[in-house]
Amino acid sequence: MDLTALTSTTNADKSGGASGTALSALNSDFDTFLTLLTTQLQHQDPTSPMDTNEMTQQLVQFANVEQQIAQNKNLEKLVGLQNTNANSAAVAYIGHQVQVEGNSTDVTNQGTTWGYEFETAPDSVTLNVLNEAGALVYSAEGETTAGTRHTLDWNLIDSSGGNLTPGTYTMNVSALNAAGDPIDAAVDSTGLVSAVQSTADGPELLIGDDITVALAKIMKIL
Repeated sequence: MDLTALTSTTNADKSGGASGTALSALNSDFDTFLTLLTTQLQHQDPTSPMDTNEMTQQLVQFANVEQQIAQNKNLEKLVGLQNTNANSAAVAYIGHQVQVEGNSTDVTNQGTTWGYEFETAPDSVTLNVLNEAGALVYSAEGETTAGTRHTLDWNLIDSSGGNLTPGTYTMNVSALNAAGDPIDAAVDSTGLVSAVQSTADGPELLIGDDITVALAKIMKIL
């Protein structure tokens, strides 16, 4: 698989973002205000001139709004710089194996490792590996100790001993207590980072061709 340095899933706002749109609207409103003001001055009664206090207040309001828009524009630039820095830092993950929160990963010919952990010790644990279509391809008994991260090392061998093709696989943990009630497990997976893509919420890592992972879900670089 070719490693992609950086892809983008967001479209640039050609108007300059929300501040650019707001500034365009303000300019339009200000032009309208000046047109109305000029018309009023031309047709005012000389013996009863228009009160300039109201006009001054309106001009001050326009100036305040323009200042707020300028501040928002500067904030947008700052956020853009932060996103650029975050994207650049995320590129360093490309080509590395990472441990991430979640139970789906891209399994290569080298196999993969899933981790699972319980807060409360279950009575029985079954680990089920499903392919991309959701079909069960492998099943095994799991560990029942609480407070310890257990692992399943899997090398693309199905329950019958046959070889499977690389691709997206998911491990589900079925854990029950003595009464037969389900117990939740925290599951993590490992995978090779192939690319970084930029989104509105920040950079995401791409594992394989289809699995995206937010930076916040990265637990460890292996």
